[in-house]
Amino acid sequence: MKRKEIALNRGHSYPYLSKKALLPVNAILVLFFILVFSEGKAAADIYQYKDKNGHWVLTDSPPDNVEKMEIRKDKDARSSRSSGFRDIEKDLTEKYRPKSEIEMASLSTVTIKTSKTSIGLGSGFFINENAYILTNKHVLRGDDTQIKKTEEIIARVDNRIEDDEAAIANAENQLRRMRSDLDDYKASIDRMTNPNAQTIAMQKYRSQSAQYDFYEAQFRKRKNKFEEKISKYRQEKGEFTKKARMAKYDSQFIVILKDKTELEANLVSVSNDHDLALLRIDGCKSPYMQSGAQNQLIQGMRVFTIGSPLGVGDSVSSGVISGYDNDYIRTDAKIYLGNSGGPLITADGKVIGINTLKLITQKFEGMGFAIPVRRAFREFNKYLKTNP
Repeated sequence: MKRKEIALNRGHSYPYLSKKALLPVNAILVLFFILVFSEGKAAADIYQYKDKNGHWVLTDSPPDNVEKMEIRKDKDARSSRSSGFRDIEKDLTEKYRPKSEIEMASLSTVTIKTSKTSIGLGSGFFINENAYILTNKHVLRGDDTQIKKTEEIIARVDNRIEDDEAAIANAENQLRRMRSDLDDYKASIDRMTNPNAQTIAMQKYRSQSAQYDFYEAQFRKRKNKFEEKISKYRQEKGEFTKKARMAKYDSQFIVILKDKTELEANLVSVSNDHDLALLRIDGCKSPYMQSGAQNQLIQGMRVFTIGSPLGVGDSVSSGVISGYDNDYIRTDAKIYLGNSGGPLITADGKVIGINTLKLITQKFEGMGFAIPVRRAFREFNKYLKTNP
């Protein structure tokens, strides 16, 4: 997390949390899809069911020999769209008409932002047609390591502020004593009977009084700037603390599709052991990524990342599988802030990992790590019902 430096008195500087880093846009847009029929057109039920291949089908005619069929109808008996059902796969495919497996995979990649706490921004992707989304836990809850480091910085800054406030109080006491000494000196001058001595003493008094006024004015100016900056620091400290605490309990998030549509997703599950989380958008049929075979991954294989680096959605980078570390897939494909939670995919558009962290050394940048997707399927098998 970036820090700004605020210059204060006594040569100290105070890092405080940037609102730009903490506070991404937090507006929530609730989308309603209404299909208006022309006057006089008869209302019809909409039947939703899965065909023999497991694909969702919508029809206004009742199908034969179909089990677990739903009849979708809103209060005005208009259509399934007016009751909230959305075919994301169809909408995005018709709009973008992907020309490659990579472009096809981009239809399934989303940007995720927290709707209430505004502490996280990252990526995710649809993992099946029922609009389940895989992402990183830290995208939703905040990076525990970074939060801890920030809290340690805050503690050090608070201690430094206490020292400076004590120094300011001491300086004010000194100024009061100087003022009192000057007042006593002036009173003694007023009691003098020797005109020449009185004149000389008044000149000295005026010189010392002018110096006092200068020092007092400079001190007040520095103190006012100090208090303004400390006030801003404490305000942002309070916002950070509040949002970090709320993030632990947030259960609704904003998902931004490739076409910039914003939908609300609910938290399904968070892993206790891994940096993984599962979301779902209700009432949708979604595009999704098929899993690549983990036993076919080869060092040097070309791979791609898709995500929202630095808040720029739908961005692709490429590289190779560099190796493996503690069951993580290591890659040199560029992974920036905001790519976390997005997919690591093969050239044929199969997802093999969830981008989760990045190491930056002093000499080079770009060593990224991804959690193998099989681990996510095992973690959330209760919901995804598969184990590649």
